[in-house]
Amino acid sequence: MLHLERPLVFFDLEATGTDPQEARIIQIGMQRFVPAGDGAALDDTMDTLVDPECPVPEAVTKLTGLSSSALQDAPPFAAHLDRLIPLLSDADLAGYNALAYDLPLLQAEFERCGQSLPGPDDRVVLDPYRLEQVLRPRTLSALYERYTGGALDGAHDALRDVEATGRVLQQQLAEHDLDGTPADLAERIRGDYLDDQRRLKQDGDAVVVCFGKHEGKTLHDLQTHHADYFDWMYRTIDDLRPHIDDALS
Repeated sequence: MLHLERPLVFFDLEATGTDPQEARIIQIGMQRFVPAGDGAALDDTMDTLVDPECPVPEAVTKLTGLSSSALQDAPPFAAHLDRLIPLLSDADLAGYNALAYDLPLLQAEFERCGQSLPGPDDRVVLDPYRLEQVLRPRTLSALYERYTGGALDGAHDALRDVEATGRVLQQQLAEHDLDGTPADLAERIRGDYLDDQRRLKQDGDAVVVCFGKHEGKTLHDLQTHHADYFDWMYRTIDDLRPHIDDALS
């Protein structure tokens, strides 16, 4: 059970892209809970569309169902401040992957309005995605126990780890009703990323860099405004070169 010492706002944001510094919010969902005895009680809910004041990429429309035309009559983010500030000003926050995406996205939108994100100086941000990583560690021993129900004896013996990996994979395929070749499964794992190390990602018509000091920037922006870094990346990271050529051709 969650025991609240002050209000807690669960929030999720839909936006025009994956870079929280550049993307613009198109939808806000929030539920505010307040302390109630030993638990929590729902105090307020916000569900609203936001005009991003820029085009919505086709990939985002396919994902969210929200298009530029559907948002043209929605108020811009600044018009929602009077509603947002009372919700957030005394509250902790909670959101799935919020630390990496939703929180910096919300902060960036407030900064565009000339304000800081309101809230306590000692605000807590509870991220169930991060909590899951702690509760369900992804070591081979942990996965083996989770999928087989037994402890992995002899972990870190090479052949024993090979056998365990094969058994874990078979159990994953069975439990999640997956079928296909190794290439099919590798493509499923890769998703929108262009490489197995997840350094480049397709975002609509653009390719976004997912590592290093320019993480979140598009390849086009990198080539235009950070040519030295782009040239270094193109010259030294051999396996990314074909993806860069395809993206910029």
